[in-house]
Order: sequence, then C-alpha cells, then structure tokens
Amino acid sequence: MEAYLTVASILSGFGISVLMFRIQRELHIQEKYPDAPNWLAWADYLVIASIGLSLLLVVVPLVALPGPGKNALALAAGSCAAAAILLAAYPLAILDHYRITIGVRRKGERMKGEPVEKALVLGAAFVATAAFAGIVAWRLAL
Repeated sequence: MEAYLTVASILSGFGISVLMFRIQRELHIQEKYPDAPNWLAWADYLVIASIGLSLLLVVVPLVALPGPGKNALALAAGSCAAAAILLAAYPLAILDHYRITIGVRRKGERMKGEPVEKALVLGAAFVATAAFAGIVAWRLAL
C-alpha cells in the first residue's frame, strides 16, 4: 500500500509543478500579448489526468478506507500505471506543441492541439486506459 501512495505522491507532485509552470507561462503570455489567444495545450491534459488518477483513485481510497482491500489495491495499481503512462507521453507531446524537434517543419500559427501532439495524447490515453483495465482485471483475478 505504501508503494502506491509513494508513486502517486511523486506523480501528482510532479504533475502539479508542471501544471503551475504552464499556467504561469500562459498568464505571462496573456499579460504580454493581451490579444493573443491563450489555452492549455492538449499535452497539458495528460498532466491533469495523471494528477486526477493519482490523487482521486490512489491516495483518497487508500487513505480514507480503514483497511483497503483487494479492490482498492487493484484500483491503485491500475491508476499508478495509467498515470505514469500519461506522464511519460507528456514531454513528446509538449515538444510537438511548441514545434521543438517534433513538428519543427510546420509553419503558421500554432493551434491548441498540433497534429502529432493530438496523436500522442490520444495514443497515450488509449494505452493508459488499456493498462488500467488490464492491471485492475488481473489484480482482481488473483
């Protein structure tokens, strides 16, 4: 149980730090260029989902339940794996969003979701969902 709490704490702590940096950046851009659109990139939703999984499906159940049973531990295992997968995709997705290395040849205005960024986010969401479902099912079958 402690291992899941540790993993979830690390993932959510990292995610919150990244999200605060991104919000601060968007506020700075809004202040500097008031007419420019501001948004959260598709990549940022990977971080938000990871924070939600870590805190709501790992920390809360394991801390709130008096004696977390098999179901809560299976949920925690699946959630930690899914959150880690989502965060693993973040660096690649944000690189594409800013056209650094990935997407460097695209021209014109950046969009809320750049083409490769969208594909990476959707792919990561699919893999994370499959991992979550598989791990929870496997843990419950033991």
